[in-house]
Amino acid sequence: MTLQPRAASVGCSYFGVRVVRHVRRDMADLAARGYTGVLHTFSENDLAYYRETFAEIVAASHDVGLTVQVSPWGLGRTFGGEAESRWVAFHPEECQVMDDGRRVAAACLNSAAYRAFCKDWADAALDAGVDSVFWDEPAWVVPVHVGVGEPSRWSCRCDRCRERFGGELPTELTPEARAFREASVVDFLREVVGHVSARGGANTICLLPATEGAHGISDWDTVASLPGLTTFATDPYWKHWNEPAGPFVRRFARLLRETCSRHGVGAQLWLPSFGLTREEIPELEAAVAGAREEGIPDLWTWGYEACGHMSALATRDAPLVWEAVTAALTGSPALESRSTRSLVGLMNAADDTVADAVAAAGDALARAVDAIVERLGRGGRLVYVGAGTSGRLGELDAMECSPTFGTSAGEVIALVAVEFDAEDDVDLGRRLVREADVGADDAVVAVSASGSTPFTLAALEEARGRGALGVAVVCAPRSPLEAAAEYAVIADVGPELVSGSTRLKAGTAQKMVLNAISTVSMIRLGRTYAGLMVGVVQHNAKLRERARRNVVLASGASEDTVDAALAAAGGDARVALVALLAGVDPDDARRRLEGAGGSVSVALGSER
Repeated sequence: MTLQPRAASVGCSYFGVRVVRHVRRDMADLAARGYTGVLHTFSENDLAYYRETFAEIVAASHDVGLTVQVSPWGLGRTFGGEAESRWVAFHPEECQVMDDGRRVAAACLNSAAYRAFCKDWADAALDAGVDSVFWDEPAWVVPVHVGVGEPSRWSCRCDRCRERFGGELPTELTPEARAFREASVVDFLREVVGHVSARGGANTICLLPATEGAHGISDWDTVASLPGLTTFATDPYWKHWNEPAGPFVRRFARLLRETCSRHGVGAQLWLPSFGLTREEIPELEAAVAGAREEGIPDLWTWGYEACGHMSALATRDAPLVWEAVTAALTGSPALESRSTRSLVGLMNAADDTVADAVAAAGDALARAVDAIVERLGRGGRLVYVGAGTSGRLGELDAMECSPTFGTSAGEVIALVAVEFDAEDDVDLGRRLVREADVGADDAVVAVSASGSTPFTLAALEEARGRGALGVAVVCAPRSPLEAAAEYAVIADVGPELVSGSTRLKAGTAQKMVLNAISTVSMIRLGRTYAGLMVGVVQHNAKLRERARRNVVLASGASEDTVDAALAAAGGDARVALVALLAGVDPDDARRRLEGAGGSVSVALGSER
């Protein structure tokens, strides 16, 4: 058979996270970076405790257009992965037996009960909606994993294996023992692959890059020819084998391609991004190039963010390695080739990440709000400064403060560079601040996604020079605006779906931060009462009814009583509310509010 040409694809493993909203954020990041597939690990612990959660994780991956493979991570200690096996603890009689008669914590591949368990695991994975089952590095137990330092010793010498072998098993890895081991692995794979295929699922088998030795499969054709196999893979991690990257990867990429071509299955090759330092990035790039030159279009890496979250696999250079492997594998995201529904899902998933970025800045945001409230409390103004999208968001928030909280004219304003070329105009930034007569009582919030907009930076510097409080709202760390401000709120949302389009995640994050600044400031200043907009300006019938309803809710008075109080107060809901709750006339209520800076709580003598 001849290997059919397949579209180039790139994938990445992902493990260790079971909070679905965090997974959604990371899947959106993978898709935005140009990855087309993800491998999720599905350990025995997941099978026992996270089965429904795992289905949500698979769905979240599909939502952004990623194909999903699933790995039996550490299952029975047969497959690759750091996860431990629960099954062997409950079924010691099905474990492998060493030459000294000791049972070790690894399932026997010839155990009918273990094979049935593997098929049950596969059923659960398929029920979760995965696209392919990835049988990762199937092998007999590694001696050092069970405290045996002699690689020539081996298991299993249980009754099942003795029966299959046809007599007493040797204690050393004789040619006969090697052949038996290999035949057992292939027979095991034949059964589990056939089961998945019978259910309509796809199978990938990933063999270690070895055709000899204790855990090598000498004849790859016996595996690649298994009925039901869709894709054949290997993972030539050169550091693990103490080999030079280029020749080692090329050797097994060539063997993989030739084997797959003979049997008409897909070829997939895995490369490491974990455990590498910046000095080894050229080797990684050479490995990617070598695999592609050998004709392997389907390349994957282990794992997400170069496994920087896992101390046992991470290096100090994991962020650099992750960027390097992503650039080498993906190039540019092929957004233009996606369906409309896929793009909508990608946008939705990207937006899901914004709230986490804003929440991560919560402490800094709270400190900034407290400082703003102190200035406003002594009669100052809240002044937004920005250009383009950032400026318009500030202008929008400023415009909403009066109808929402009853702020007076000029109490919350925005200084905006409207024209596109104006964002570079430093003189305009300084002049608008001077014309607004910004002073020591004012709080200036400078908004810029990059944190480097010349207009905004100049305006903030001018305001700081005039004694005003300076707050930066940015989406990039270590920016000039951050350095120029007393307080900085950094919502680091990462790269945009459309590179450089900061009206997307960055704009959403800025809107959320500005919402928090104005809303929390007004709550702290007493412009709400019992969580109600008691300062709402009644410009239309809807707002008049809202003000009436809020006074009814806050006072507990009847609608007729509230209507009379509002009429006596000239429609001012706060005056009416203080009059009702304090039992005073509207003039006295108005004087109390003026003395309380507009706070209903303070006017009533209660704590904010």
